Amino acid sequence: MRIVVVGAGVSGLTAARLLADAGHDVVVVEGRDRIGGRTHTVDLGGAPADLGGSWIHGPVGNPLAPVVDEAGFDLVNDGAWGGAMRIVVDGHGALDGPDTATVIAAQFDWNPSEAAAALGRDGSFDEGVAWFLDDRGLTGAARRAVEFSLRWAEAGQNVAGTPDRVSLTGVGGYVDLPGGNVAVVGGYRRLVEHLADGLDVRTGRPVRRITHGDAGVVVTTDGAEHVGDQAVVTVPLGVLAAGTVEFDPPLPGLGEHVGRLAMGSLEKVVLRFAERWWPANVRRMLLVSDHRRFCSWVDITAHSGVPTLVAFHNPRNADSGPPDRRAESALDALREMFGTPVPDPVAAHATDWLHDPFALGSYSYIPVGGSAADMTALGGRWSPQLVFAGEHTVPEYFGTVHGAHLSGIRAAEAFAVSAAR
Repeated sequence: MRIVVVGAGVSGLTAARLLADAGHDVVVVEGRDRIGGRTHTVDLGGAPADLGGSWIHGPVGNPLAPVVDEAGFDLVNDGAWGGAMRIVVDGHGALDGPDTATVIAAQFDWNPSEAAAALGRDGSFDEGVAWFLDDRGLTGAARRAVEFSLRWAEAGQNVAGTPDRVSLTGVGGYVDLPGGNVAVVGGYRRLVEHLADGLDVRTGRPVRRITHGDAGVVVTTDGAEHVGDQAVVTVPLGVLAAGTVEFDPPLPGLGEHVGRLAMGSLEKVVLRFAERWWPANVRRMLLVSDHRRFCSWVDITAHSGVPTLVAFHNPRNADSGPPDRRAESALDALREMFGTPVPDPVAAHATDWLHDPFALGSYSYIPVGGSAADMTALGGRWSPQLVFAGEHTVPEYFGTVHGAHLSGIRAAEAFAVSAAR
């Protein structure tokens, strides 16, 4: 059987790898001039930097764990959120130890499903947080920090949505795996290259139309047609929503499911320094401020090998200007947090996934009005010739690399079942 895989991200490469290993004739068609999709490792200031996916969130029981173990990658565990944390509240300064502990404990105490149950409906993150703060009786600087952390770091950056749209029930269905956050030394490109080894991957071929029927599939790209018996479609949610890929004949119901979901907008600024200038016991930082710019920071020196900070930003929740100005804006936030001179980085890079035509955002989430059923439906068989995959099709792991990987496994298994029949 000849199978065309649309997209060379982790979901597409996983499906292609399994299908090729099972003896199918597989070709992968990718619009970008590189593989990896929303994982993208670059060399910055003499060391690798992940501009998209960076961690394996929860290695225990993670679908990616067997692949990583088999490949023998060196790993670094960055621990869980809250470890080695510095929290700075504008107008107040750095929180002391007890207040910091209160904020971290409240973060772990927060349960969106509990909030939805208390509200008696699927409310927004904003509504759930308001209930939680009152229910727990939090006050003062700690209350402000908890509210800010949940709304703008958790909903606004981890989920990558806007707090007034993020669904409590949708987030409540996400499965947190144990074991901290693990990074591959050398970056996610090592996994991508491992999955792609030996595959027939055609880059620089944006897909415009997918024709499907009893005769098979024809995937039309700029200047070429790729013919197969079946296709795995791993087009990201943002691109599906934009309608830049035409399906012939149309797929009834696809637009309704896509329209009830949302594409997040998390961006990064990676700053490389000549030497470490921040305290050795600080690996995560939270800046609580009215401007909300670059409120979350992570020190990735342990797995990059050189002094490196990563700042996170959601351009839909805070204005930090165009990407070419975000590094300076991030430095301003650092100076605000530490109140001391901060040296210029030796290298910096700001992402712009929101305007990447092959992504149109960072990753998916479930807004109020949508449901896990919409994601599950997207991952189903849309015709005898088409199966969809991608992180947006896995409601228990949406927005993650392991979710994308699991969707690729499911797509390959769906074709294996159909071939057996």
